[in-house]
Amino acid sequence: MSHISADTYVEVQQFYARQMPLLEARELKTFLETFTEDCTLEHVPFGWRFEGREQLFKEMSARRGDPGKPKTEETSARRAREENISYYDGLVYRYWFDRMLIEETGPDQLRVRYQAIVSLTDADGKVSFEPTTTVEDQLVRRNGELFTKARVVTHDSANWADKIHNPS
Repeated sequence: MSHISADTYVEVQQFYARQMPLLEARELKTFLETFTEDCTLEHVPFGWRFEGREQLFKEMSARRGDPGKPKTEETSARRAREENISYYDGLVYRYWFDRMLIEETGPDQLRVRYQAIVSLTDADGKVSFEPTTTVEDQLVRRNGELFTKARVVTHDSANWADKIHNPS
């Protein structure tokens, strides 16, 4: 395992501190600008894999919903994809990361592995959580700036896609 500098550690922390609020605010085009053009995002298990910003934008636009809209009926990720519906309407979501392991894998390349959980808050203040995950990102530095080249999200629950994402 390679040791990284304190500067690199802070740089990675700041990258996520800028990146994830963009997703939480549903600023999808700006969020996806933090990914390389040829990026990949994969959910394990189930093999949901998206390639490139355009495909990611299409998928995310269909699922992310609007926190200002009324909460949609209870649904799962699998059903939302099958029926092409949003499951985050009426919800504010936040991404929480912990136990970040950062390794240099080459010049201007990093592998970042961390645990994540997503909290969902409805208009009444009720909080629920998505199942926990382990995430592995490949970050690349271009012109002094970090970008996500690949993200693999491994869900701790084999049945995560069938969990109700917006419980009443």
